[in-house]
Amino acid sequence: MFIEKFIKKAYISFYKDENYKFLCEIKKNHKIIESFNKEFNNKNDLTKEIFDILEEYPQTYISTFVTSLNQGIVPSCQKSEYKKREINLENIKFICIKNSYSFYISIYELINIKKEYPFEIDFIYSVFALIDYFAKKRDNYFYVLVLNEKIIISGYKDNKPIFYDIFELKEEKNEEIEEDVELLEDIDLDEEISENIEEEVQNLDLEDIEDNISSSSLEYNLINHLKSSIKDYYENYSNDFLEKIIYLNTINLKKDIKSLTEEELFIDSEIINFNALKILNELSERENV
Repeated sequence: MFIEKFIKKAYISFYKDENYKFLCEIKKNHKIIESFNKEFNNKNDLTKEIFDILEEYPQTYISTFVTSLNQGIVPSCQKSEYKKREINLENIKFICIKNSYSFYISIYELINIKKEYPFEIDFIYSVFALIDYFAKKRDNYFYVLVLNEKIIISGYKDNKPIFYDIFELKEEKNEEIEEDVELLEDIDLDEEISENIEEEVQNLDLEDIEDNISSSSLEYNLINHLKSSIKDYYENYSNDFLEKIIYLNTINLKKDIKSLTEEELFIDSEIINFNALKILNELSERENV
């Protein structure tokens, strides 16, 4: 309709990864006229922001994505393939892509997400749908989405995803930081190091040390998890060697990961900044056309 060109619509995307990531884009005639990114430490602040926008813009569309283990990929749209994998069709919702492959999410997961927030969420996507929307090279490629709390892997062959994996990171990362910081605190400065070094160590900011340990631990954890996934991929999914690993970066992933990947996995890699919030809004707008 002609009048649609003059109506402002708000597209809101959010997800939780240690804290709440949030993006609002105000569009008119499919063009962004205003946008703002925010982060919230608690759900109440996120909720207040969203209700304020809902009050100002009656046509508001809210989207998020699922990162839990209760989802996956099936390289087919046939129900028989789900049964073969012992996935109960009554307990999931799945969407077919290009009559070739599908993503599924547990119905209970969807219900829980809707119950968790006091506002209505219009679109809830599998995290694999976001990766799929972004993926350009789709043969013998691994896409690795790196969040603060999770690693999500999607493996492509013959233009479709045939492999997936999700790893939790948060607990491991925290345990390693605590361990390494305790080792630093246990050093006897009088016995172990010279006076000059002692002075330098005493002037160090412990928070900076924790940040460095955290980042380093992340890269090594990532490589270790990838070793396990790649072994599984070669043994059960494909005989072809992976051509490249694409790291989809949403955090401060160190460039060292490229050299680590080559040294430990013997695979070329690339780091690409991944704007999950922007992709969510693009998907939502496509759904709303």
